[in-house]
Amino acid sequence: MLKALAAAAALATAIIATGPAPALAAAPTANAQEMSRQEKQDHDLFLRASADFQRRGHSALARHIPALRQALDRMPADYGQVVEQDGRTIVRVSDPGDVLIMLTAFAASDEKRQQSPGGAAAMPNVYGDITLMLASDAVEARRYEEGIAYLDRTLKIQPQNWMLLSEKAAALQGLARWEEALTLADDALASPDLLMILHRGPFYRRRGFSLIELGRLDEAKAAYEAALELDPEDANAKRELEYIAQLKAGAPPTAPQVVAPLPSEAPKT
Repeated sequence: MLKALAAAAALATAIIATGPAPALAAAPTANAQEMSRQEKQDHDLFLRASADFQRRGHSALARHIPALRQALDRMPADYGQVVEQDGRTIVRVSDPGDVLIMLTAFAASDEKRQQSPGGAAAMPNVYGDITLMLASDAVEARRYEEGIAYLDRTLKIQPQNWMLLSEKAAALQGLARWEEALTLADDALASPDLLMILHRGPFYRRRGFSLIELGRLDEAKAAYEAALELDPEDANAKRELEYIAQLKAGAPPTAPQVVAPLPSEAPKT
């Protein structure tokens, strides 16, 4: 998840806004008036950490971890993903595709525009992104409990944050808490939240992974097939379907590997 997060960070600096009309417009700068000075500083910290990770990997990210922890401690208690502020809807999502989806949905809804006559603005989900960076770093180092602790702090405020939920499922699986991870995936797949619906693939894969470890191979196969229906090029789903076929043919199971070894580690055989 860290690589995807860092790559998205490079694109997540522009504010996209809607006015009262359904047309979309892009603002030329990331210096949003709605962002507090502290939030902007913490966003800059996240971007620097992302850039260092992209260039030099985990060793470069490590030096930012203490400051990122301090930034997370500054997260406001009401830092939701969708909030009303001064007659305007603020949507906190960082992925450019999610920004467009959320603002298009707002622009298409007469009811939402009536409730927020000032329109809607999409802003970086600064503390959500910092949470994901800290948690992903912990999970990839197999410090699963630490990762869950970060995630649970922000999920109390952003319970439908699909990226945080997907990372929590990975951490639960790292702890072999298969039933809990399965329940999380099932709840996510049943959610009516727009972004959760549009990002079902990771949860089908998490569902399938847990089901394999629980010995429910037919259900696991169906989960990975559902992931492939959403993305026919899903390499992870294809690989796991091959593994399920091998298990059904009598092959011995292999030890589950929730995350790939870090670059400094030797791959486990």
